[in-house]
Amino acid sequence: MTGPGDKDDDSAASAAPGDPFADAEVAWHMATTTGSENYAVDLEVCGEARLGERLEDEEYAASMKRGGDGLAAVLEGGHLSLDTHRARKLRPARDAVSLYLRAWVGPDATGGVFFCDFMALVIHPSGLAIAFLGVSTPAGKVFRELPLGLVGRGRWLDLIVRVGDGRLNFFCNGRLIAAVPLRQPLCAPFDEELLIGAWKCGKPDLYGTDTPRALADCRIDTVALWRRALLDDDVAFLSGVEHLTRPEAQDALAQAYLDYNAFFDASVDKDVDACAAIWKSLRAAGDQDPTRPIYHLTQPLGWIYDPCGAFYHGGKYHVYSYRNLFGLLEYSSLDHYVSDDLVHWTQWPIGPWAEGEYDVFGIYLMNHFLDDQGTPRALYTGQGTAGKFGILARSDDGLVSYTDKKAVLTKYHHDGHVWKEGDTWYTITSRMCKGMRPGTLGDAVMLWSSSDLEHWQERSEIFTQPKLEHGATDTDRAGFMEFPYLLPFGDKDVLMLGGHPVRYWVGRFDRGALKFIPDQPRGTLLDHANNFHCFNPLCVDDRGPGGTPRRIIMALYTGLGGVTDPLSWAAVHAMPRSLEFEGDRLSQHPLPEMQTLRGGRHSQQDITVTSGGTGYISTRGDAVELIADFAPGTDARRFGLKACMSDDGAEFVRIYFDTATRQFGVDTNVPASSGTPDAMPQGRGPSFVAPDQPVRLHVFLDKGLLEAFVNGQTCTTAAPQRLRLCAGLDLFCEGGEARCTRLDVWTMRRAGA
Repeated sequence: MTGPGDKDDDSAASAAPGDPFADAEVAWHMATTTGSENYAVDLEVCGEARLGERLEDEEYAASMKRGGDGLAAVLEGGHLSLDTHRARKLRPARDAVSLYLRAWVGPDATGGVFFCDFMALVIHPSGLAIAFLGVSTPAGKVFRELPLGLVGRGRWLDLIVRVGDGRLNFFCNGRLIAAVPLRQPLCAPFDEELLIGAWKCGKPDLYGTDTPRALADCRIDTVALWRRALLDDDVAFLSGVEHLTRPEAQDALAQAYLDYNAFFDASVDKDVDACAAIWKSLRAAGDQDPTRPIYHLTQPLGWIYDPCGAFYHGGKYHVYSYRNLFGLLEYSSLDHYVSDDLVHWTQWPIGPWAEGEYDVFGIYLMNHFLDDQGTPRALYTGQGTAGKFGILARSDDGLVSYTDKKAVLTKYHHDGHVWKEGDTWYTITSRMCKGMRPGTLGDAVMLWSSSDLEHWQERSEIFTQPKLEHGATDTDRAGFMEFPYLLPFGDKDVLMLGGHPVRYWVGRFDRGALKFIPDQPRGTLLDHANNFHCFNPLCVDDRGPGGTPRRIIMALYTGLGGVTDPLSWAAVHAMPRSLEFEGDRLSQHPLPEMQTLRGGRHSQQDITVTSGGTGYISTRGDAVELIADFAPGTDARRFGLKACMSDDGAEFVRIYFDTATRQFGVDTNVPASSGTPDAMPQGRGPSFVAPDQPVRLHVFLDKGLLEAFVNGQTCTTAAPQRLRLCAGLDLFCEGGEARCTRLDVWTMRRAGA
């Protein structure tokens, strides 16, 4: 193996043989807070941390062998820091830098081991080591996130990140874990302090995370930085080995990390085809996880979160979400998902990028609209070094990339959308107050107007989210609200507000008084099981009856994820649904496009279901669509479906209809010994089904994710972890008999790219 240091240039200038610390910019051996090499700068001790702890026996010898002093810092929820002014002097002068960190990391430790404004190294809950690197792209300066590979915890780790000659190498205990091509120059995208044993993101959000979060259960022997790429001999010395090793063959997991990193470069190139090919490869790796939903949208590696920018444009459906592996909503550009049919998805280049003074710390909810020239525009909340603003951007290449960013709402901005009436543009956004307003006043829905999209005037507080004195969460009690949407439905207007949970109000937007006047003071739940919190109803196509407009709502479910092999992933988007106004309420319905995934069909008719009876459904499945019709006039108290049922029938998820209350809902039966109480309620709500009407339970099950539709009302939830691969199905009733006039079960096919 050869290293970048083999070349005779400034970036690879070698130290004296056997003493790589001689030309380190700084090295801390943790006897004291003072740097022991060329930059004798003092760290600050923050929280529960102490220095100068003598290592014992083999640990002491290992430290001395690597050029240490046998002393360590013990971090027990605290960390070490260096102020921004002094940390700035450590930035690389050219496109080469190396970081060495020798640390004992606890078996379950997760968080940042090193952080500064040009480089960071963190450990994901799965044990995945992730680097952050400041790089310059044509879009701007980005704090790029790079998955590297799994590292063992509960032991001493010699961790080395070496950057030079157009690549990043990551070593753990003398083994090459990752070799990632780097095509972008290094930079510092922002000014920030240096942290050892912690991580931060300095975004200015009212609910921000600029306080460092420490890596608990950690001991650190040595930390050092060089403005060069270390030689292989240097790396071997610091790792306490004679020779470096590397994997003989690339495994699927390592290839997936390379694919994720290659997607960054393809995005910088705006190469749609290359991005689609890499997405397909990542999807294939992610599909090896048996717990991952097969026909819902997930990110193969990392988070999928808020459905941002939902838009039908150019005959395609677009939705975006935050690109994060480690720090959710931190340094997040937007992943961009595209579909021809809302069923099969691919991924286009990253964009917009979090890349400058307006948004380097992350992009919050974005929404699209067309300007007067028919050009797609986007308005989003940007968190950058200049503050938290509403950012206007444009796309001149069909949503592949975004340019001409301008901070147009600088007083405050948190989510919102834009529309035009006559010659005037309007937007609404949330003015967040963090519970500080008097009485029951919570966050405010604020209306702004503009004649040119760049100069905006604050007009009115059109609605106030009330504080809920007996709310289930602190945010409920503070009147927290985000994701405001004001939508017209015929002669009615509907105001939808994100929170915990999502609620909507039917009423009228008084354009004279600039107030939203609800028909009822109390909002209605959008979904009766999942609070959804993050949703987007702005995608409107022309595929309604007779080619009429059809409004589609997209939403997030956070209760599913996996942090084991093959790939760590988190959250899932619910199925896109049609959003309609029926009577005095919103209704949601499955899209007919989902029927293209139907595989084998199992049908039964005229089933009499008795109290305590079992074995009514003679098929199984953990990725299915079910329709069960029940006749009116039953004397049963409750009836419905069981899914995710264990082989002995004792544990299950139940979708039920209550004949007395006319409500439907979802609950589970899991023994209390499992840590989950029997009949744990998942949610219930009104069905609006009259007593003389039949009841249809329409259910989609996808590896534990469950979406139940009854008369346009929904419950979206997930089975307990232990039941997510259970495939038993059955009917049930309580008290008396129920008659299922029709039962259809379809096996659902995987929604490929």
